[in-house]
Amino acid sequence: MDEKILGEMPLSTWRWLGVNAQKISAQIEERFIEVGDGEIKKISEINLADKNVARRIKITVGKSARVEFISADLGRGDYSADVEIELRGDDSSADLDAVYFGDGNRKLDFNYVIRQRGKRTSANMNVRGALNQNCDKIFRGTLDFQRGAKGSTGRELEEVIILSPKTRNRSVPLMLAAEDEVDGHHAVSVGRLDEEKIFYLMSRGLDKAEAERLIVEAAFNPVVEKVSDDNLRGELLENLQRRLAK
Repeated sequence: MDEKILGEMPLSTWRWLGVNAQKISAQIEERFIEVGDGEIKKISEINLADKNVARRIKITVGKSARVEFISADLGRGDYSADVEIELRGDDSSADLDAVYFGDGNRKLDFNYVIRQRGKRTSANMNVRGALNQNCDKIFRGTLDFQRGAKGSTGRELEEVIILSPKTRNRSVPLMLAAEDEVDGHHAVSVGRLDEEKIFYLMSRGLDKAEAERLIVEAAFNPVVEKVSDDNLRGELLENLQRRLAK
């Protein structure tokens, strides 16, 4: 199967960063979802597969409608996700919450876009991840305020925990605004585990590996807890615990 790039940042001036370079060999799974006027939908995309996975998801949201999109990637193969949410209707909203864990030689590529077209739309993008061993990961997160999106707000945050000096992380938060009367914020936090937190937990009887595992689990829990299926939520946590124990 030919390698391909699933999601690309549409600005050529950013290509020198290498954030459009991640290729994956996998059949692309596509989903198109419409959230009608006044509707509320919760959508979960979970990856626990051993094989390479590539997903493209497009969601449109109507007037006074709301979508909650939850993504969790704890697979073993390479993973690529291209997710676009379009807030077409006035007073529509979107919450995108995602977690990922990269280890071994995995290649991860995330392209998340929330495009705000309607008036008084609200967008929140909250992404948390941990990288270990030789994992190579790219994240592109875009809040796109289109002309006519007056009174709209947007928040974007990615938090990355680096567990190995051999891992490679590239994060690009982007905000585009074609309308003056909008309020948008974006940020990325990348770093190793807090040594003071590790010391505190070890002083309470945990060894270093247990302390590190507890800190990563605590970072993931706010997103994992939003998964409605109890069995699937438990499987995600067990998978994370096994991977962190190695």
